[in-house]
Amino acid sequence: MITVVVPAQDSAEPLAGLLSMLVPAAVDGLVRDVVVADGGSQDATAALCEDSGATLVRGSIAAAAARGRGDWLMILEPQTRLPNAWREQVAEHVNRRSEPALLLEPLQGRWLADMRRDRSAGLLVRVRDFGGAQGDLAALRRRFGAQAARIG
Repeated sequence: MITVVVPAQDSAEPLAGLLSMLVPAAVDGLVRDVVVADGGSQDATAALCEDSGATLVRGSIAAAAARGRGDWLMILEPQTRLPNAWREQVAEHVNRRSEPALLLEPLQGRWLADMRRDRSAGLLVRVRDFGGAQGDLAALRRRFGAQAARIG
């Protein structure tokens, strides 16, 4: 159903945390595969991908997205931590809606800090709408964000 694309470079430690967060969604069938767009890591990123079953692609987010098998792309930074109910919210979105969605990080409970920070954690977009779009995650959020729903 969903291909998770993770742009990474020397990100083994935060990537391990993200991958562990995705396991229950993979078991449930929501996450079909994970493709890591590696920018030339010198750390254990490649070994982590091999051990976890994630596909490692040397190149851009677009190159990684092209290797995915899902109908939707969920593009996340390695350090992303999603809210507890993210699986249910994402599943509902992909089953009932067609527009992109911005995935929001959970609030930290410090209202001033929460007001100042960008809570956008990732992007959820149909493969056919993505169409090989180029750019980093911030640029992709700007491109698709205007018409996007908010999840989180």
